[in-house]
Amino acid sequence: MSDAARYEQVPYPGLAFPQTHPDRLALLAVLHGLDPAPPDAARVLEVGCGDGMNLVAMAAHAPGLSAAGFDLVDPALGRAAAAELGLANVRLEQGDVLDGADRGTYDYVVAHGVYAWVPDPVREALMALVARSLAPHGVAFVSYNALPGARLRTMLREMVLLHAGDADDPATRAERGRELYAFLAPWAEDRPDAYGAVLQSELGRLRRLSTAVLAHDDLGPRYEPVWLRDVAAHAGRHGLRYLADAEPSELWDDRRPPGVDAQLDALAGDDRVAWEQYADLLAGRAFRQTLLCRTTAPVDDAVDPARLRRLWFAALDGLEPEGDAALAQLERARPRSLAFADLDAPDPAVLWRAFRAGQLELSPAAPRHVAAPGERPETSPLARWQAARGPELTNLRHDPVRLDDPLGRFLVRQCDGTRHREALVDALVAGVGSELALTIDGVAVTDGEAVRDRLAAGLEHSLGLLARLAMLRA
Repeated sequence: MSDAARYEQVPYPGLAFPQTHPDRLALLAVLHGLDPAPPDAARVLEVGCGDGMNLVAMAAHAPGLSAAGFDLVDPALGRAAAAELGLANVRLEQGDVLDGADRGTYDYVVAHGVYAWVPDPVREALMALVARSLAPHGVAFVSYNALPGARLRTMLREMVLLHAGDADDPATRAERGRELYAFLAPWAEDRPDAYGAVLQSELGRLRRLSTAVLAHDDLGPRYEPVWLRDVAAHAGRHGLRYLADAEPSELWDDRRPPGVDAQLDALAGDDRVAWEQYADLLAGRAFRQTLLCRTTAPVDDAVDPARLRRLWFAALDGLEPEGDAALAQLERARPRSLAFADLDAPDPAVLWRAFRAGQLELSPAAPRHVAAPGERPETSPLARWQAARGPELTNLRHDPVRLDDPLGRFLVRQCDGTRHREALVDALVAGVGSELALTIDGVAVTDGEAVRDRLAAGLEHSLGLLARLAMLRA
């Protein structure tokens, strides 16, 4: 069965991947000395874009952004969504990285879930495409199953393939995998040996996966985890270098026991990739989200706190101002974000220490969402489009949000920026009378006044929840 046929039989979920968004990539680029394109005006290419909905969400929430993507399977859903939403800033095509086509120059290139699942010629073509497409200060995102941790996952994969026998189609493999996991699970509980510990850990993860993710990520035709060192060397042969990991929390200073960072410094010397590779050995890391840039880019592996002057800040739980005016201001403003220029006597070094302690969130631009609902709350057109079709939504931070409550999704659809509170209640009452059901303590409510009272009483709470979920536009 061809790769395209596999994905046509079991479609991969078209969720937003926040770690691939230009917001995240620009932040890490700024911290490491680059001058990246502003996320809201960036050019983005996604290789292996699936159904295209990751790019559609980026384009929908940032009209100045220009997005392009291609995949072996026709991204028809994304194209349909873009057409219905009237998006002229996203282009989705069916294509093959092996065609060697010149696809233009981009500020951000994304290849999520490709590198470790394809044969060597495709890996080579992928890295070559990144190299010829990336702007001088551009950032590429490449994710892959990483060693040493993925070696344990390989063991579970090979056990399922043994159980599946000649079964080649993805749905059957996933079904046989679940059979084997159910058989193994009782034998993995409370075992004192290393094998039992590995089984229990991995089975917990595998049994939570959707059929599509299980079929393609863990049980697909290829699964070849790699060392970070080898990915960096491959990138180097194409004029690219390691920039950072895509998770800002990797820069926190409490990820390892005290003293370990100094030991890593001694082992790795000035070699940043070696440092990260030794850290992977300690953590047993199984998955990496690596950012690459051009070797000619002015990268600084050591973060200079002065670069925080370009950023926005939001207080997180546990922030301890300790007499600092800027931190106290952020604590009072929580959960709102403030620009460096708007802070009271900010000291970049103090802000950097608070971030490294996990007390601040950094971002490269003003948020697209509001912290509290306004007079006429407004969700994004994309969220309203998604809410009419199912529970999987994308918020304005580019996070996937699952909203199972039909009434909640109906409210998302009504928040189009034209309705005040009373009009929203009217719309909800009409919805309950036509397409929705309302129950109180498990009993269906049909009386008009009871419905109105119930909906009016809960509206502010529901709008507050949408605000906390970053669903309301600024």
